[in-house]
Amino acid sequence: MMFETYFSRDYEMIGFPHFVPKDELEYNADWAKRLVGERWVFYRWREDVERGGWKRHEKEAKKIASHGGMILEICAGPGGGFASATLMKDYNANLMISDLCPTVVSEWKRHFENMDHPPPNVEYAAFDVCDIPFQDCSIDVVSGSAAIINVEGDRDKALSEIYRILKPGGLFVFDYIFVTEEFYSQMQPHIQKAVKDRYPMIFWDTLHVFDALGFSSVETIGTGTWSNENDESTLADLCRSLHTSLTFSGFTRFCTK
Repeated sequence: MMFETYFSRDYEMIGFPHFVPKDELEYNADWAKRLVGERWVFYRWREDVERGGWKRHEKEAKKIASHGGMILEICAGPGGGFASATLMKDYNANLMISDLCPTVVSEWKRHFENMDHPPPNVEYAAFDVCDIPFQDCSIDVVSGSAAIINVEGDRDKALSEIYRILKPGGLFVFDYIFVTEEFYSQMQPHIQKAVKDRYPMIFWDTLHVFDALGFSSVETIGTGTWSNENDESTLADLCRSLHTSLTFSGFTRFCTK
């Protein structure tokens, strides 16, 4: 394993390194069963690779792949984040797919191992992005699509951990969606409280620690706005119960340490 050299602590090897318990947490068990039973990873890979869905991340993947070195995909989820697009740009990339959910990681490993021609340099690990098990200044690229918005825990700590493990000159690529202060101010007070109490991570002020991290350069590209009016999610369900919907703004950032 290429990445093993840079691990900062012991782990349990259960098909791949586990820095978290092998069993899913109770709240996540049903979701994990659906992930396996409905073959979410297989269908997402097919959508991205065989049907060209990866091209929506082509700009990010080009920068990730061209930077090269050790590429760590965080909070990959069943969609794989930027991993599929990165592999389409460089099928030989040294890439680790990681997630807090061991089932996610296991499904990606199983999917690639069942392919006729799997990408040759992909590794896997289950860990908490708020406590990344890599040495300081050891990773060339950290990438994550829909990653930071889905961190379970302290997002400030996760961002600080990402900065810590990046090499000088290393690249951090991520996208983010958020409800703007302007939109928030137009919401009725009881709706403001109900939504922000339950989903504080979706608001504009979640990334306030970012500017203090010390990246030498940051390129931010706006990715437009969208509404969750027709979404199928627990957040959208809450909004409908309050007779409202949320308008999100989005961006992608390319950050050099």
